[in-house]
Amino acid sequence: YPPPAPTSQDLDLYSKYLVWWKADSHAAHVLTSRLSPSILAFLPEHNDLATGLPRTARAVLAAVKQFCNVNSAAAASVLKETLFSRTCGSSPNAINSFCEAWRTEVGTLRTMGYRFDWSDTIFSFLSQLP
Repeated sequence: YPPPAPTSQDLDLYSKYLVWWKADSHAAHVLTSRLSPSILAFLPEHNDLATGLPRTARAVLAAVKQFCNVNSAAAASVLKETLFSRTCGSSPNAINSFCEAWRTEVGTLRTMGYRFDWSDTIFSFLSQLP
């Protein structure tokens, strides 16, 4: 969260305050630089109407997570079903793509807080290999 605005007499604290906002603006830029217009429109206003302060990178991340249904049990369930029904071709390139997709989607599910039954997950992965 943003630090409280320091009094103008404490120049060291004011300098740290500005450094915090600069670092936060860099983080917000990293989060927003490649977003589609539909997601950008979903983000909070650049300046909070209640406080007058710029939106924080934390607010941007929370909005993106909400837009993309991160931490949604329904979204995790759909992703898990898609993952477990994924099939693999027989070519070496298909196997690499299959493994990479599994790694990515398992990582996404773990980020979403999904609890795996690892024996079921490993069995599903292995049963889809040629």
